[in-house]
Amino acid sequence: MRIALCAGAYALLGGFLPAVLPLYAAETAPAGKTWALLVGISQFDKLPRENWLQYPDADAKALAALLASPRGGAVPANQMQVIVNAQATTAAIRAALRDFLKTKPGKDDTVYVMVASHGVVDKTGAYILTYDSDPNNLSGTALPMADLKSLVNESLTTTGHVILLADVCRAATIAGQKTAAVGDAVKSIGETPGEMLGLMAARPQELSLEGPDYGGGHGAFTWSVLRALDGAADENHDGFVDIGELIDFVTTDVPKLTRNYQHPRDFGNAENTTKLADLSKPGVKL
Repeated sequence: MRIALCAGAYALLGGFLPAVLPLYAAETAPAGKTWALLVGISQFDKLPRENWLQYPDADAKALAALLASPRGGAVPANQMQVIVNAQATTAAIRAALRDFLKTKPGKDDTVYVMVASHGVVDKTGAYILTYDSDPNNLSGTALPMADLKSLVNESLTTTGHVILLADVCRAATIAGQKTAAVGDAVKSIGETPGEMLGLMAARPQELSLEGPDYGGGHGAFTWSVLRALDGAADENHDGFVDIGELIDFVTTDVPKLTRNYQHPRDFGNAENTTKLADLSKPGVKL
């Protein structure tokens, strides 16, 4: 099991990053389409291997599989992008934010964004580390957290719902840059007007865990989200998992999984009764 200090999760959109799932406005059918951008970066070209992560790429792929299943909404491939490791350059993520999510979803649609990576801060601002980011030149090579906030702001003007799953702060320092202020940048996203749910992997100054104990290889946060949407969160036994049930399950399950080391946080103002998963339909094997 790998343990890393997550100092900024309370403020974010990590670990950056999401669940990314379809929304149901009615009991039987989703309102509009669902779009998803899932980013999971475990490997970093300009970081030593001891600063690499283990499972963000696996987390993104597992959420994609759930979204593609009938239980998750049968989201087609042309409405979902999964970007992991060497594919997840700053340029590629910028292009996805600009060309995929910013231009395609409509006013009745739902946009899911998951970001799982390192988040760092220097004197110029807060950043998400991409595959090709240089920690000694964040402003010139990394993805500014402000760009993510801009995406959410713009998406909420044209899209019915935005759901953000973030796990972007798994290390105390990267190349001497602290991560503690990343949370403040994420928290500001939650202040955006419009219907949005944000789930952050942990509180400030907590340990964010990932390892083989969680579903054979996931972050504890993503493993809890996957189980929730697969049906474990259906507390009222109505055959659906809604936003309120997802929040309640993840915020109580992760502390149990991690022996009270890690406590996810939610932000935003999405309607708790909005449905995310239809348990009458087949899902994926977790």
